[in-house]
Parts: sequence; C-alpha cells; structure tokens
Amino acid sequence: MIETRRRPKRDFLFIDESGEPGLETDYYILGLVHLTDISFEKMNIHLGALRYFGNIKKELKSTDLNPLQREKLHAILKIMSSQGDFLKATAVFVRKGRYSGPYLLASQDSLKFRHYILRKLLECHFEKFQPQTNEIELILDRFHTGEDKERQMRNYLRTDRYNCLPDFLHIVQVDSRYIDFLQIADWVAGTIKEVYFTHPERKYKDLSHYIHICEITC
Repeated sequence: MIETRRRPKRDFLFIDESGEPGLETDYYILGLVHLTDISFEKMNIHLGALRYFGNIKKELKSTDLNPLQREKLHAILKIMSSQGDFLKATAVFVRKGRYSGPYLLASQDSLKFRHYILRKLLECHFEKFQPQTNEIELILDRFHTGEDKERQMRNYLRTDRYNCLPDFLHIVQVDSRYIDFLQIADWVAGTIKEVYFTHPERKYKDLSHYIHICEITC
C-alpha cells in the first residue's frame, strides 16, 4: 500500500529581534523561522526531546542556553532543513554605521525603522523561499505594546505596491515566553549577533547552509 504524502494546509512564520531600532546598539537584527503545519508537528517532537534530555526549563532563547544546548539546537535546525522537511530560516542585520537607508537617525522614527526592516526581512525571505499554502500566519514577538502601533504595522505589511509579499491570513503579536518557535527565531537572531558582532570566534562554519542571511544597508 502506497502511503499518501500529506500536503500542508498552513504556513507559519515566527519573527524575533535582537538589538534596538534606535541608536542604543550599533546593530539591529531580525530572525525568522518558517514552517508548515506538518513540519511544525515534527519540530515540536525534536524540541520536546531537547527540553527533556537537555534539561532545559527556561526559554530556548540564545542568552538562556549553554554552549552544549546551543549546539544541540543548531543540529536540530540543520537536520530539519536538510531532510526535506519544510523548515526555512532567514535573518537580516543592520550595521548602523554602514546603513544609509531611512528612519534610523531620527529617534522619533524608530517605529518606522523597525517596520521598514521587518518588510526587508520578509522580502529577503520570500525572494528565496515560497509559501507552501495560501494560508500564511505571521507571528511576532510583542514588539509593540499599544494597539495603535500594532495596527500601523499590520497596515504597512499589507500595503504591498510591488507584490513582493504574499497575503497574510493573520498578523499577530504574542509573548515569546510561551511560544517555543518565537524563541527559536530569537536564537536565530542571537546567533547572527554573536557571529557578526559580539563573539566572532563562535562562528558556525555551515551557518549559511540553513540560515539565509542578508545585510540591509539602505
């Protein structure tokens, strides 16, 4: 009997940041993890095993993991992305000293800068990876505390004059403390921060094989 391959019904994109959208840090990074409902289930099994055997009781954020735990998570992402399961990761980073684009220098425009780099992240991601379904959910860590700012973000991402982005079924903000996949997105952003900014000696030699990395300069 031939087993029928399941088709995904929904895409999930999880996004978290590292650094500040203003001038407090010399970098700003966004990490994205993209799964389908099918790879979501498989990844949950891996993460459950990682928590159990790695004795991880805290969040899966880059700052909360020890070197061995970070290496195990690195291995899981590499395995999932290389075995045909749909798990794609993208990160964009800004070296603020090199950046010549809009919104950074005016502190009152930090909201616009964050939204602008978020759009750049999504454009960079979808240039390389296609959605697997027509139902796409965008889940972000709670960047904005006010409904007004959240509404501006949604409207900005849904106003796509050049057809660079797909239509999003939902755009939501949640607290990363109870969403493991947002914590994985934080790990992606945190890894880029270490490799490019704070700890270049910790380079993962095959990082670019499973994280699509773009520098935003304008």
